[in-house]
Amino acid sequence: MTSKVPSRVAKLAQAVRSAARAVAPAAALLLVGVAAFALLKWVPLGSERDPRARGGKDELAIWQLLIAGEVVVWALFAAMGFRMLKTLRARLPAALLHARWRETAEFLFLVYGAVALLLALGWVANLASPTVLQGQQWKNAVLHLVAGVAIFPFLVVLKRIQLCADEDASWSATTCDIELHRLLRGYLRSATMCLGAIIALAVVATGALRNAVEVAKLDPLPETFVVLYGAWFTAILGAIYLYVFGALEKRGRRIVDGAAPLKRGDLASAQDDDATNRVRKGLTEELELGGDPRKNLEGLVAVFAPLIGALLSQLGGL
Repeated sequence: MTSKVPSRVAKLAQAVRSAARAVAPAAALLLVGVAAFALLKWVPLGSERDPRARGGKDELAIWQLLIAGEVVVWALFAAMGFRMLKTLRARLPAALLHARWRETAEFLFLVYGAVALLLALGWVANLASPTVLQGQQWKNAVLHLVAGVAIFPFLVVLKRIQLCADEDASWSATTCDIELHRLLRGYLRSATMCLGAIIALAVVATGALRNAVEVAKLDPLPETFVVLYGAWFTAILGAIYLYVFGALEKRGRRIVDGAAPLKRGDLASAQDDDATNRVRKGLTEELELGGDPRKNLEGLVAVFAPLIGALLSQLGGL
């Protein structure tokens, strides 16, 4: 009887450890959300609330709750992005990642520079939101920084997809190429959708803050600025998507041409050409080639998510 006690204790301990591992991610996300809300609500640093502000505290509370929820979502997306990076690191040649790191750095600099350009132009045009929350300026800057960190892994994923598609050394001229191409295309969709969701949430938060300022009887940012904010990010995301999509389409065509090259000869090769065309058609369908990126519903929704978020924030009064 006593010999069974240690085994039961060991099983109980193992069950507790398994439950803890399952609960830990959710608890960490909850802690991140609480920390974000506490930062917005109770950290008394920075410029005071504008003395002319009257009311708007309910709308401000909605904005604070929205931001706390967004930070949780951004953290979840960032974890997904780094998992994608880990998978790509295992599948792609290490030489490719090390030899072309400079191109990845230049790509990141270009994208973040385009984002910073809009904020800088707004600052130059004196499009600053009146203060309805103590420390609003630096807190808003921190939240933009958090969003910038959240999109980082997805930008790296998209650039590595493009580099892999362009690099001949990444491909083996075997059936493994089909599997790799499908993996990269799936990651293109997932990364673009996550990027669109992260940016759309940031745009919606901008609209919610504007609404709180307006209800507080202060001069809010023009409505067109929120729409411009969404349109600007839509343009950036669209350019990235088309850039990577085009590289994958080009690589897919090379895979098809390598597996079933077209023959141009006499009539005796007509039957061979028919067989080749069947193979090419099958590969084209399997690799999902020939699709217009403008007709890809998933891609369109992801790319236009920032603009959709801006319009919804205006229609919904956020």
